Amino acid sequence: DQVVEMFDHAYGSYMKHAYPADELMPLSCRGRVRGMEPSRGDVDDALGKFSLTLIDTLDTLVVLNKLDEFEDAVRKVVLDVQLDNDVVVSVFETNIRVLGGLLGGHVMADMLKAQGVRLQWYKAELLHLARDLGYRLLPAFNTTSGLPYPRVNLRYGVLSPNSRTGTELDTCTACAGTMILEFAALSRMTQETVFEDTARRALDVLWEKRQKGTDLVGTVINIHSGDWVRRDSGVGAGIDSYYEYLMKAYILLGDDTYLERFNAHYVAIMKYISQPPLLLNVHMHNPTVSIRSWMDSLLAFFPGLQVLRGDLKPAIETHEMLYQVTKQHKFLPEAFTSDFAVYWAQHPLRPEFAESTYFLYKATRDPYYLQVGKSIVESLNAYARVACGFAAVQDVRTGRHEDRMDSFFLAEMFKYLYLLFTEKRDLPLDIDDYIFTTEAHLLPLSLSTARPPCPRNVTVRQLGHGEEGIFTRSCPSAQTLFPNNPTFTRTIRDAHKQLLQPGAERLALFRGIEFPLHDTRLEPLEILKSMGLTLLPLGDRSVQLTGLRHRVSAERTVRISDSLKFITELVDPPAGEQQGISPLAVQIISPPFLGRMVLTAGPAQFGMDLTKQEHGVKGSLVQSDPYQACAAITNQEEVHGKVALAQRGECMFAAKARNLQTAGAVGAIFIDNAEGSCSEEMVLFQMVGDGSTSDILIPLVFLFQREGQVLLDALSQHRNVDVLLGPKALFRGKV
Repeated sequence: DQVVEMFDHAYGSYMKHAYPADELMPLSCRGRVRGMEPSRGDVDDALGKFSLTLIDTLDTLVVLNKLDEFEDAVRKVVLDVQLDNDVVVSVFETNIRVLGGLLGGHVMADMLKAQGVRLQWYKAELLHLARDLGYRLLPAFNTTSGLPYPRVNLRYGVLSPNSRTGTELDTCTACAGTMILEFAALSRMTQETVFEDTARRALDVLWEKRQKGTDLVGTVINIHSGDWVRRDSGVGAGIDSYYEYLMKAYILLGDDTYLERFNAHYVAIMKYISQPPLLLNVHMHNPTVSIRSWMDSLLAFFPGLQVLRGDLKPAIETHEMLYQVTKQHKFLPEAFTSDFAVYWAQHPLRPEFAESTYFLYKATRDPYYLQVGKSIVESLNAYARVACGFAAVQDVRTGRHEDRMDSFFLAEMFKYLYLLFTEKRDLPLDIDDYIFTTEAHLLPLSLSTARPPCPRNVTVRQLGHGEEGIFTRSCPSAQTLFPNNPTFTRTIRDAHKQLLQPGAERLALFRGIEFPLHDTRLEPLEILKSMGLTLLPLGDRSVQLTGLRHRVSAERTVRISDSLKFITELVDPPAGEQQGISPLAVQIISPPFLGRMVLTAGPAQFGMDLTKQEHGVKGSLVQSDPYQACAAITNQEEVHGKVALAQRGECMFAAKARNLQTAGAVGAIFIDNAEGSCSEEMVLFQMVGDGSTSDILIPLVFLFQREGQVLLDALSQHRNVDVLLGPKALFRGKV
């Protein structure tokens, strides 16, 4: 009942204050309409002026027995939603949220109509909309490899002169590999095979491009050549739902090929990535060494996927670790280190932890997971609930909110929480007849018999990879796995309950030390490694500090307190030896500002050294197109000879700088893509390059979002805006 009340508050706030906008802005109590609010970069690619939240919520209304509201929502979608919009959207997000939402809504509407009481007027209008959307997404797959472009224009496709897309070179593995459920369902419901065939072809490419020796895949791939761009391999952001869709495609479609591929990947994951209870990224070609020791919150779905495979022990271990982190920070931070400190502090109300909690309860019936669900409910009400819905948390350490309530909060969070607490007999459908998409939309298992599968593309396995284990083709059963031992799950959990306690046998060496954040998101051990240092625990609360390069030639063994002092001085030298970040500034020198507006900026490790420019660098401002500057600049004539504004995200700072320099920019100002960030509240950091940046000669500075918005506002209000870039000391007394 409490979950239903919370849903009513969130959904009611959206319908009252935001509809027909795509999303609710819960702090502002109004709708978020793309183009009318400051750009949030890639996050806005989910918005397509198609009432996103309403469509994403359709089948949640049915699960929660909101049948009157569901019928009203279907009418609104049928009458009001337009897809022929001149807007560039994410292929991935539009597929899982909108196409999946329309299909899930159609399945529910058909089911209720068949019962003879409701929706007797319904004539598959949602399916017709889904078919229309499917054809609008298909142009994204017109590449030489069959991997899709990451974005498509709903009206003009990809390569049309009016599309404003089609220059992208790369996409993430999950973006290309998370299409098969929705596309296959659309094919089998419409009898038009093009959708399933297209999604299957993209999966075939990803399978073919895996590292054959390890069966691992990377995070980002070139959509034209199929070459890997980012070779880090994990189960979190960038890859996550690719693995999920292989397993679920087998369940939904009945094609063994998908299961064989999933099992090959799963063996590799458990061999290289799983370090119970941690899941750490490795290099796909050299997987014996972890390439980072922080984890992102999206991997919280993985215990739920392990439950589907029947592999409960590691699922319980990882879930317990996630629960301990959640209890410490109230929510699961967007990323956290292997010693469970906050790495990225945001929490956009993601549902993956609730999803895994639901699956573990369903598999084990252990009431412990009801208590976990209760803690999620209590945290949402205590720390995220606001007058107009629920607001994302900008920083779990301070509780500061963000004016954001993503559609997945209604589509997934409330669905999983309600199903966790309700009894099957109280549901208006048999939930076991359906599978959840990655957005928790419901697709019927009966689709496996709707048409024959695609022509079989045999999954070639290397010798030695073909062994099948106990869980290869099983479903989880607590009775089989844990016979006459109801305490078994507790025994597994108890081994991980002390992870966050003082003195735990985990590397908690850097807690309390503030290391500078770089664009590469280097965390403590990697920062030290880049300095030429490595740390080895010796077991007696001592550490061995070893110099790896000529900068530290001696080998020293020191007590922890001494080593911390030594490390702190390396990162933040004492007064008189400070060789750290020298803050820069951007001064607006044109009327009406005339130098009175000075914005604190961060430097770059590459490009022109502004601290050596006695009078700074002057130039007129222009916004780059594309704004992320990750592809060739299309407004070169405007950028030439100007200081270009570009937004952080999507690619490395060095790539942006090269594109802007090639377009003729005399300088570049990069603006943070984290809404609400500002220099007064955030730690200034130094932008780093990509290993070879000697070709970049223009000056580069970084502004947090609030300071950057000052420049964007000035540019929108005045014809010419001139700025001066230089060291902050140059503007002493004026800041």
